[in-house]
Amino acid sequence: MSALVEERPAVGAPAVAPVRWARRHARTILAAVGVALGSVAIAAWALKLWRADLGLPLRYSPVDDTKFYLALVKNIIGGGWWPHNPSLGAPYGSQLLDFPQGADNLNLALIWLLGRFTANPALVTNLFYLATFALASASCFVVFRALGVSRPSAAVGGALFSLLAYHFFRGESHLLLSAYYAVPLSGYVFLRLLEGHGLFARRASGARALRWASGRTLATVSVCAVIGSENLYYATFAAVMLIGAVVAAAIMRRWGAALSGLTAAALIALALGVNLAPSLLYQAAHGANAQVVRSAAQDEAHGLKLTNLVLPPPHARIGALSRASATYDNAVSPGYCEACYASLGTVGTVGFGWLALSALAALVGAAGALGAGPLVRRASAGVLIAFAVATLGGLSSLLEFFVTPDIRGWNRMSVFIAFFSLLAVSLLLDLLGRRLLPRRRGRALWAGVLVLVLAFGALDQTSDYFVPDYRTDAAEYHSDGAFVHAIQARLPAGAALFQLPYVPYPEGYPATIDNNLVTSFATSYEQLRGYLHSTTLRWSYGAMKGRSQDWAAQLAAKPAQLVLPAAVSAGFDGLWVELAGYSAKRARLLGGELTALTGQAPMVSAARDLWFFDLRPYTRRLRAGHSAAQMAALRAATLTPLRTLCRRRGITLLNPTGMVHQAVFSVVLQADNGPGQAVLTYPDGHSARLVLNGGPVLIRRQVTLAPGASVLTISAAGSENAVQARQATLDDAAFAPWESAQAAGAAPLGLLAPACVYSP
Repeated sequence: MSALVEERPAVGAPAVAPVRWARRHARTILAAVGVALGSVAIAAWALKLWRADLGLPLRYSPVDDTKFYLALVKNIIGGGWWPHNPSLGAPYGSQLLDFPQGADNLNLALIWLLGRFTANPALVTNLFYLATFALASASCFVVFRALGVSRPSAAVGGALFSLLAYHFFRGESHLLLSAYYAVPLSGYVFLRLLEGHGLFARRASGARALRWASGRTLATVSVCAVIGSENLYYATFAAVMLIGAVVAAAIMRRWGAALSGLTAAALIALALGVNLAPSLLYQAAHGANAQVVRSAAQDEAHGLKLTNLVLPPPHARIGALSRASATYDNAVSPGYCEACYASLGTVGTVGFGWLALSALAALVGAAGALGAGPLVRRASAGVLIAFAVATLGGLSSLLEFFVTPDIRGWNRMSVFIAFFSLLAVSLLLDLLGRRLLPRRRGRALWAGVLVLVLAFGALDQTSDYFVPDYRTDAAEYHSDGAFVHAIQARLPAGAALFQLPYVPYPEGYPATIDNNLVTSFATSYEQLRGYLHSTTLRWSYGAMKGRSQDWAAQLAAKPAQLVLPAAVSAGFDGLWVELAGYSAKRARLLGGELTALTGQAPMVSAARDLWFFDLRPYTRRLRAGHSAAQMAALRAATLTPLRTLCRRRGITLLNPTGMVHQAVFSVVLQADNGPGQAVLTYPDGHSARLVLNGGPVLIRRQVTLAPGASVLTISAAGSENAVQARQATLDDAAFAPWESAQAAGAAPLGLLAPACVYSP
């Protein structure tokens, strides 16, 4: 069948109205609702939701991204939208346009819709997460039915598709990745394209300009719009799958199908581009943000392996399967293993194996040996394309290195493989049903098989490991809420809190940072705890890293004697200290420093993990002892800071003020392993050779900075030892009235950026 066809309505037949369409498909719609509700019920059982309070976050963990999504949800339902949040990143506000979050606009719109019924961000997040099970199962069921699968088999396949270990692992910590309901739609377009089914049709009558606006064309355009608006990853994967189908169609010389596939891929790309337009326009105007650029080597670690698909996920419920998985994972991936949760489950693995054998049989000319029909062969092609792209060292690696590394986590393409594999299982169940139904009690036997497969699959794909610690999380949530409410009662509406330690936003610090002063937050979002509970306060955390609004980054390596004056000059009324951001020893020292400076003991949270200092008395004393000009100069130096950035040749010194500035440059140099040498060349041309005898060496030198960027080059010399440059800072002359000998040698208050490393 040609991929571009002409649609001819029956003579005298009126157009099918939405009501008539709904009546025609009423049984399918009702069945889809039943599958959706059943999937939510099984998910609730797996998560033990009777222990939870849906008015509180299901997760409140410090080690994942849950708080990021809670903050996103709070901003959206509070009347904002995802790119901008005036309560974060004070005093400028937060913007997320460097992140391609707009690709999730459809999901964000669903969150906004839920927010019309409640203003509780935790409840909205929980309801959306549960809805992802309903949407994934219903979408898969409807697509399976459209492909000719019976209702009972489609119901089992759809439910198991929504209950993948992948779904529970993503959970609310990767809330928008949990919404993979567009994947079955992508699979449907792919399979129809390989079949040669027309994705677009032209009507035989009507105005010439509108003849392509047929029901089939509009349906395809709508499906592509959903795919391109639901999630960046799934839209990208769908486009890649369609390109694979186009190549296959071209090999078979089905030029109409190839053109149809290219058109569908272009429509997905167009929808994606429209959703990403605000980010693209922002970056075109302000330049790329170097601090949010992915590396291809980093993305390679997120590739997919065959063993990830066929082995059970970690902590599987069934003992023998769990032990097999643990043995392999501990040997190959002893640390964090995202791809380990790409497991298809035992039921899905059976379907995957049948597709693999069917593909092999087709290659040796025995396509009918396994009873595999055309749909199975097309599903086999889908699995082969998805695996060839996503597997470690596969086509995704070439895309990362030669096109863009921004799409990381190609193991997430496992949901496409799961879709095709569960389609194969549903077709196998139908084959069994056709054998059993003619027999006596065949209907009961088939129903028993279906229930058994669903029950085993649900047990196999779920685990108590995915059940959050509701009691502990609720206690911390209530502690944070009480602490924030006490602060709000003390400060006026609109007051701003400066937060310590400094943590880059979003994504935090790499987990590898260890500077012996603090404990890394890794990629968590603990500094959002205050914002999640506040209604009238503003917070310093949340300024986009790598942009000029992230002025607090330049205070991270400064001591309390400089940071507190800078914070109050910038208009902050309070100080929030996250104790988990520091080692126990540093926290004790910090408490003494802050108490001495502010003249007060901190307010402490019930969980004893947060401190608050009211800075208003300290501000009054500071202003009484310094001139208005000094305070104004300090504010300007704080909010428009001189900045340092790691570069391949050395350290870039940025002066954004438009005027010549005097500053003190400081950096700690250390050879990687044993003695070494380093050569520093300052912007004025002065050079210095330093001998590094294993320990850290502090370098401080006054520099004159012209407006714009200048480079201080650093090179390793005299050995094969690399040189690390840490804590590179520029102290503006405006800080001089507050600086002392004690301040110059004091420990920094915040987490520090990773070291710049210079090889010989």
